Amino acid sequence: MVRKFSLLAASMALVTSSEATFAESAAYRITLNVGTYCKVQHENAGYGQQSSGAIALGKIRELCNAAHGYELLVNYTPGSLQGTTIRAGDDEVVLNGSGQAVLSRADGPRIRERTVSVTPGPAGLNADSLEFSVIAA
Repeated sequence: MVRKFSLLAASMALVTSSEATFAESAAYRITLNVGTYCKVQHENAGYGQQSSGAIALGKIRELCNAAHGYELLVNYTPGSLQGTTIRAGDDEVVLNGSGQAVLSRADGPRIRERTVSVTPGPAGLNADSLEFSVIAA
């Protein structure tokens, strides 16, 4: 009988201490808001090489964490580069002289590196600058 009582007392102590442990535990919910971050970097690797009328401009590395994607823009001097073709990987755009063009679009976050080239239009490369930028959608 004493043995049964000792076993019963030990079981009750275990259950009581377990309940106390659960009562003292707490749950935390952590929420993080990550800001949108987009950028493009240019690397001169292969710059100036010519092939089939196209001139290599090097490589660009795009990075954007926008959930709905982004656009890669080409900015240049308005009124220049009309008829010039810009290529980045498989994407290309023929410039109309407006000063800005969308070269490509991505439907979600992405990191990619692509080679960039330009094929001059009828007026040649008549701009003093060419800039790439990434805009979140």
